[in-house]
Amino acid sequence: MNLNINEPKVVVANNLDLRWKDKTIYNHYDNPTDFMDDILNNSHLYENKEKAKKLVESGLDKYEHINKKDIFYDKKYLDVAEKVKSKLISRGFTTSMLYADVEFTTINTGCMSKQRAMMGKRDCYFKNASMTDGKLFHDIYINLSYSAGYSDSEIEEKSYALYALVKELSRLIPMRVFVVNHVGTNKTSSNTGEKPDGCCYSYVLKKFGLPINPKEFLFFTSDSKRTFGWAYYDIVTDTGTDAWIGSPENTVSIASFNLDTEIDTIWEKLVQHNKIPVSK
Repeated sequence: MNLNINEPKVVVANNLDLRWKDKTIYNHYDNPTDFMDDILNNSHLYENKEKAKKLVESGLDKYEHINKKDIFYDKKYLDVAEKVKSKLISRGFTTSMLYADVEFTTINTGCMSKQRAMMGKRDCYFKNASMTDGKLFHDIYINLSYSAGYSDSEIEEKSYALYALVKELSRLIPMRVFVVNHVGTNKTSSNTGEKPDGCCYSYVLKKFGLPINPKEFLFFTSDSKRTFGWAYYDIVTDTGTDAWIGSPENTVSIASFNLDTEIDTIWEKLVQHNKIPVSK
């Protein structure tokens, strides 16, 4: 884990809070579990910090809880998923678009591996004939900057909506999802003696072509912020939960994620790329 003021990774260089960009401690991860593991594997950084230690324990409990949860039978998720499908259909996405045949292939061997892909194995990806020219893709940049006024239940519902949208449309258009959490600190770090203006962590939640791990997706857009996220603040800058809410550039807060806006953006891309006739 980096504990010093440093330069942001290129993948998120344009998605940071400009107020603190020049004096921030950055850590970027290739996937969300690497973020969690980086904290767990550096227990010496928080074992003497009572607040951070409790947050890590809470994070592990919540991660285990969602890992045992069957979201596909969860009424709240089913209601949100149905709402997403209805919005997609009303916008112009047809059933044949949404449920087009998909080829499952392993990255290393090129062999068909539908079973492994459906199990969410990371060495599998899917492709659709309409995806192969490399010109059609969609990135979603989510930030976890929201106030304590939002309840866990509200964030969970937004997380369900984002997941349902990506699940439905990633078979049709290559999609990536990035998560950025940039906060202000204004405290001297006991690790380095530096006084950064902010601290930031980010990870790639969904990659092009890779199947979605639903439980990881939901945890790392909801419960992770108030557990491992807060523990991260405390570890790198002794901030605990007392951090200023960030406003990362070119991102949308999960708390204010707007389904209609995102659907409209993706639809316009699809129309332009495939030259779909639009009825007037």
